[in-house]
Amino acid sequence: MVFTFIDSHCHFDFDPFKNNEVSYLQMAKDKGVTTLVVPSVNQSNWNHVSRLAHQFDEIYYALGIHPLFITPSYERELENLGELLDGKNKKCVAIGECGLDFWYPESDIETQISVFRQHCLLAKQHQLPLIVHSRKSHDMVLKLLREIQPERGGVIHGFSGSLQQANQFIDLGFYIGVGGVISYERAKKTKMVISQLPLDKIILETDAPDMPLFGFQGEKNSPDKVRNVFEYLSLIRKESMQTISETVYKNTTSLFGI
Repeated sequence: MVFTFIDSHCHFDFDPFKNNEVSYLQMAKDKGVTTLVVPSVNQSNWNHVSRLAHQFDEIYYALGIHPLFITPSYERELENLGELLDGKNKKCVAIGECGLDFWYPESDIETQISVFRQHCLLAKQHQLPLIVHSRKSHDMVLKLLREIQPERGGVIHGFSGSLQQANQFIDLGFYIGVGGVISYERAKKTKMVISQLPLDKIILETDAPDMPLFGFQGEKNSPDKVRNVFEYLSLIRKESMQTISETVYKNTTSLFGI
């Protein structure tokens, strides 16, 4: 049976992909992965992800500032981001990676909130979906999304919260990003949540080269592993593999307009 996939979150500008793009894209294609969405982390790689998207038909990109990559010059970066989005082309399909990360005690929470609020406003202005990083911060992310109400929604990347939180994001027009965490036996809560979500609100991702699946610990993750994520998803869902594949693919093309 032939399945087709999109990796909705792959940092394809990072090592080990640099200068090896063709071989990794072929590896992905061999597993049915036809398309990648490559988010950026801050101004330092906006040009790189844009160039990749123009070089390869399979690649689309997003522009944003990751909460763990906020620099002292973030205000100027936000101005530059707005200017880039004013002149964006059709291969720029989202704003991100952006969001909140309260994992580290030393985090500058107020700055993170300010920067994420600006991303939400830009998403509303440019009618683009958001790729949202949310770690130990779901309640604040929900608060900001309710306040600003970006119409195109987006995806909560690498979701590992509660079923209630997932449904709250879905009610705001967001999809839930499912990655390699569901391959681990210890991830019982996350697997339970993902098993109960509406299938038409799920999209697949790798977060490559990070978040390796079970059995690949210590290795660099890669976009071909979306196929593995799909197989693990099929183990915890009641729908057929065909239905899951077709629905998740359609979800992703609908979200990003690709």
